[in-house]
Amino acid sequence: MRRRFFPLALLLAACSYTLTVDLGSMTLNLSGLPSTSPFPGDAYVVFPKDPQTFNPPPVDVVRGVRLEGRAVADIPLDATLAVYGRLQNPDPDKDPGSECRSLGELVLCPEASAGERLGEIAFQGGDQAPFVLEGETLTQGVRQGELWFGLRVKGALPPGLGEIRLEELKARVTVGL
Repeated sequence: MRRRFFPLALLLAACSYTLTVDLGSMTLNLSGLPSTSPFPGDAYVVFPKDPQTFNPPPVDVVRGVRLEGRAVADIPLDATLAVYGRLQNPDPDKDPGSECRSLGELVLCPEASAGERLGEIAFQGGDQAPFVLEGETLTQGVRQGELWFGLRVKGALPPGLGEIRLEELKARVTVGL
């Protein structure tokens, strides 16, 4: 039985390939964030008001996405950041039903409604950390060429932290049947 399906599996595997989509870079200015969550009983996730926009892949059949990049902080950190993704604008000025709150160029959302958790960035005493992200929201965002990335610091926000940049964002996109 397996021998009959092997040629079919081999043919389908040959019909897929991986391409790279450059998502650019993103900067979050974190100065002025509240030291405690404005959402009682829930942590918050920080999103930029504007989405990350890029040219989507030139094909419709996206099977999976793996995003690789580098995070850079303006001070050395010993912290882990959770990364979230959203397809809808978190800005309450754009979505009146949003539970999020606007704060200048940033939007704060309760973690419970922040979107899909895509992965983590682990700083280990330095100011740079590589990371890898995956998830269905990431795949859908790459398909449409627009995605909001949000960050949540586990624990207290380190004193003096003013900015985090996500650089060299490269999506490894698997396309095909």
